[in-house]
Amino acid sequence: MLITFEMLIPTTQSNRTIRVYDPETCTEKAPCDILFMHDAQNLFDDEMSYHDVSWRVIEGLEKAGKHNIIVVGIDNSPTERMNEYSPYTTSVEFKDRFIKGTGGKGFMYIDFIVKDLLPHIKHMYPMTTDQYYIAGSSMGAYISMFAAMRYPTLFKGVGCFSIASWFNEDAFLKDLKHSNISLNTRFFISVGDQETSSKDIASFPEIYINNAKNVYQTLKDQGHMNLKFDIVSGSHNERQWMALFPEFISFITQ
Repeated sequence: MLITFEMLIPTTQSNRTIRVYDPETCTEKAPCDILFMHDAQNLFDDEMSYHDVSWRVIEGLEKAGKHNIIVVGIDNSPTERMNEYSPYTTSVEFKDRFIKGTGGKGFMYIDFIVKDLLPHIKHMYPMTTDQYYIAGSSMGAYISMFAAMRYPTLFKGVGCFSIASWFNEDAFLKDLKHSNISLNTRFFISVGDQETSSKDIASFPEIYINNAKNVYQTLKDQGHMNLKFDIVSGSHNERQWMALFPEFISFITQ
């Protein structure tokens, strides 16, 4: 069952749509885990997605054979997405192209998820575990990694799809190198071999691949063992992430 509700979010001081998939299987004897995801408009419904398909999250859970996960999607803002998905302002030169902000509200957004949204979901669905996961793509992957750093023992699994850490990679890697994320955390890191965020920049596929490699290597250098890293054939869109979603779910719930 898919439900929606509105919730006040501090980043804009306005209501934001939250989309929740309830598998309707949660019981006292078999409680459900909770997965938080960003860009909720693109998660469940092809017609609502910004591209030709959505992540098809519900179908992906079925393919993975996982029937005990509640998925909580937070809609992105049409004007504040970049601001909310990065704690730092961007370091790139073409920031004048960003119509959805240049960063800076990321920690406020993360705290909203943990301090406001999570307790609300736990109240709505008391038959849940303390197994929490977080995942996103592009800037959604970027803010998911920051969430793992800010709350180093909270999230048991992180989905880092096509991370756009080029937004400010120096600040990101500095934080990651000094983070104390639990070594039990599972990280699913993926990137396509044809990804771009600007047709004017021929090197963007290489930039995306290097971003993902740097996440993997930094975590590995810190002693993280629960890592899965794949470079796949694909572009920067929901079709790629939809195809990888069942594998991601199976990996983080091992």
